[in-house]
Amino acid sequence: MMRPWILIGLGAFGVLFVAGVLITALPSRRAAAEQEACKNNLKDLAFFATVHAHPDAAPGVAVKHEIPAGTIPLPGVAPDERLSWVVAALPSLDQRRQKTKEILALIDAAQPWSFAGNQDAAKRKLPGLLCPGRPPELASDQPAPTQYVGIAGLGTDAAMLNFVPPGAASPRAGCFRYDAATPFSSITDGLSQSLLFGERWEDLGPWLRGGPATLRGLNDGADAKPLIGSQFGGNHPNASNWAMADGSIRVFSPRVDPKVLYSLATIAGKEQEVIPGE
Repeated sequence: MMRPWILIGLGAFGVLFVAGVLITALPSRRAAAEQEACKNNLKDLAFFATVHAHPDAAPGVAVKHEIPAGTIPLPGVAPDERLSWVVAALPSLDQRRQKTKEILALIDAAQPWSFAGNQDAAKRKLPGLLCPGRPPELASDQPAPTQYVGIAGLGTDAAMLNFVPPGAASPRAGCFRYDAATPFSSITDGLSQSLLFGERWEDLGPWLRGGPATLRGLNDGADAKPLIGSQFGGNHPNASNWAMADGSIRVFSPRVDPKVLYSLATIAGKEQEVIPGE
């Protein structure tokens, strides 16, 4: 902290100069802290999805070596009417930030997301799913959204791609699929080269709802919105945070070539070169 006698020595102009510097620095520091907190949220989600490969990190969890399914299985029910992967992730999130036990007690996994009891759970805000840099306004009578979504691959239909033959991923497939888990053995591009979660600002959906609300492919169509700042990102100045399948976090700016993220969105695109973040 600046000593009072130093401020006296600086005079009025000096005091105004120092005050200006502090005022300018504070927003920058706050933005940096918010982005770091956002990265920590993504790390928690990545831990949930990769804990299957690290049983020592969660005692009693069987080794499955796979990314869990993007929705809770419910025969005969469309993906966007099922419950999302977030239900399975809840026990892995910071228990001090949300009342997980209360929320889980409200959820009936044998019912679609629109079931009355599930709607009560859906209205509960989950701080771990909201970016502190630009959290959305929440209406108490509406389902609470998530700003983090699982990456399904390349294309708006990526989450519905099947592995044919079994174990061999489509060139457009990503880490998450609606109907089934994704074995680590199918991620031939490498865990550190495969996008797992991305942050969003626009077109948010309820955290409890399956389908595009919580799972999306990168849209590379001719009519697609900008990849950074619209499809994804938008919460931090000139930066977007992404979690990779190995649990690491990468940051990309709007200047990144979309082809880089398109390549990282797929798990069997045969990319050979390591693609660094910015």
